[in-house]
Amino acid sequence: MDNLESRIRALEASNRRQRYSITALAGIIVGGAFIAATRPAGDATFDTVTCKKWKVVDKDGKVRIGAATEPGGASAMLWTDTNGKIRMAAGTDAMSWFDKDGKQRIVASAGDDGMAGITWFDKDGKVRIGSATNAAGNVILPTKDLKPKP
Repeated sequence: MDNLESRIRALEASNRRQRYSITALAGIIVGGAFIAATRPAGDATFDTVTCKKWKVVDKDGKVRIGAATEPGGASAMLWTDTNGKIRMAAGTDAMSWFDKDGKQRIVASAGDDGMAGITWFDKDGKVRIGSATNAAGNVILPTKDLKPKP
């Protein structure tokens, strides 16, 4: 009888150790799954990304670079500073640079009609330097009609 009781105690002790081991193993598996599910994705490489628009954000979640296409077929990209002001804009027909106050200072454009030009504006939006060529290739010097693009 003593032999039977000592064997039962040994089996019970073994059973307890197995339960602890299984519980610990289950905890490790659940913890590992949780860490894998919450871990940031990190860098990724793609051959092609297809989308209608995209944005790049800084560490605070502010959009710093954005790109989109318009229903009419135009496409554009914007670069903003840390204050959210547009500093550079590039579209299918023009590229613009803005000062720290968000005022347009330089525009370079090439229209579908064959006209191309570049214009520099002062801080008040007045044309200071500019030149262009029309569809026929003739040079156009600045006039009062040259205005910043919106």
